[in-house]
Amino acid sequence: MKKIFTDPNLSLVANAANVLAAAGLTTELRNTYSGGASGGLAFTDVWPELWVATDSVAAAEALLADLSKDDDREWQCPRCKESNGVSFKLCWQCGSPQS
Repeated sequence: MKKIFTDPNLSLVANAANVLAAAGLTTELRNTYSGGASGGLAFTDVWPELWVATDSVAAAEALLADLSKDDDREWQCPRCKESNGVSFKLCWQCGSPQS
């Protein structure tokens, strides 16, 4: 097993584990409840960790790279030409779907 992801936010680590599990990769979450020991240990030593099987590291890293892509580009409505944020799937001005 190899550690491929750690973060102080357990939800982010668990989400990454779910994505990898959905792709058929074997994962293991560690340090999920170790935050209480942070007074006696370095804070990074108690962060939740995501581990994968050694033979799956390349595939897991590729999937995690796709998750972390910066996708904050706006899109322009094909109907009214209004600029819409990435979170909008329908144009906020006219209601047309993103193409």
